Amino acid sequence: MKATNPSTESLSARELADDLASQRDRDAVRRADELARLAAEAEHDRALADVAEKARRAELDRSEREASGSASATLARVYRESKDSGERTRIAAHMARSGEARALRLERLRTLNLRVLVPVLLGFAAWSTTGVQAGGARLMQVTDADPTWWALWVLEPVLIGAVVWVIVVRARLAACGGRLNQQAAQIAAGCLSTSIGLNLAAAAVAPASWSVGSVATLLGSLLAHSIGAAGAAATAHLIGVVDESIADADPWTDEHGVSVPLLADLNLDPESLPAPAVEPVQTLAPSFGADLPEQRASAAKANRPNKGVRVPPAARRSAKPPSARAMTDDALRERLAALVSSGDLPENAPVRRVQSALGISFDRAKRVMAAPLAA
Repeated sequence: MKATNPSTESLSARELADDLASQRDRDAVRRADELARLAAEAEHDRALADVAEKARRAELDRSEREASGSASATLARVYRESKDSGERTRIAAHMARSGEARALRLERLRTLNLRVLVPVLLGFAAWSTTGVQAGGARLMQVTDADPTWWALWVLEPVLIGAVVWVIVVRARLAACGGRLNQQAAQIAAGCLSTSIGLNLAAAAVAPASWSVGSVATLLGSLLAHSIGAAGAAATAHLIGVVDESIADADPWTDEHGVSVPLLADLNLDPESLPAPAVEPVQTLAPSFGADLPEQRASAAKANRPNKGVRVPPAARRSAKPPSARAMTDDALRERLAALVSSGDLPENAPVRRVQSALGISFDRAKRVMAAPLAA
């Protein structure tokens, strides 16, 4: 057995202990460094997430501001369109009840009466043309070999043409305040009676034997031939009745005998209403600890040195002067007199210049200028 030196063994143990302790220290330093690295990476990731979150919030705020601005612009456009449409409706409603509009509607009704019923009259005339030709040919005892037989086709258009002309002339005279002579109406009635008589003559064919069936056939033939002529006569009478009703209507007074307003008395100038104010879109940059504009404004108002002191009347904000459209004619005359006395307008200024200076319509400017002359 080999003998060992005790001093050598003791030295080796101490060296081993020192090496192990040094190794443990190195491991502890490594673990501490690893923990520090992991903590730094986690802190960096959290910082990146915070920056991304702030960017997303800023983008959302910008989108909200853009959407709010677009909605405000759309609302303002809808308001303007509704205001313009309402103003046009208001003016149209006032114009519809004026005397001029009522007279224009009556004149259009007279024209519409002729456009609707004259074609109906011509249709009945076309129906009775064959009956008139046949009746005339039977009474004159002519055949298609005679020129008279062919000329009889023109008889019904001539008769109805005369009736239509009487109707048109009566309508034109009524529109001008006149009245057609009664003889013309009698001539038109004679033309229609001739048409009815010739149609009945064409249908009046004596049957070979008188029986109930033959009599019914004869009556049916008479009725069928008289439809065109009777319809033309009824249509002509209807045209005259409607035209007389239109001529008797008074567009300048209502059903109670009260005069309706005229366009010059309605003052239908469109009102110049301001459009709604659109809130401006403000871009607020992200700030850390900085005051918002509202906070800065409230702070400046709170730090005003003369807070509580009454503002003198001369420094107060004056009210907006009344619109010329809302002023009475007397107030406009006073303003016109002031402009003339100050030399801004000559005494014999034209109507257009007075209209531009007072900011009113052309008709109202004439009325304001004419009132002092009448006084």
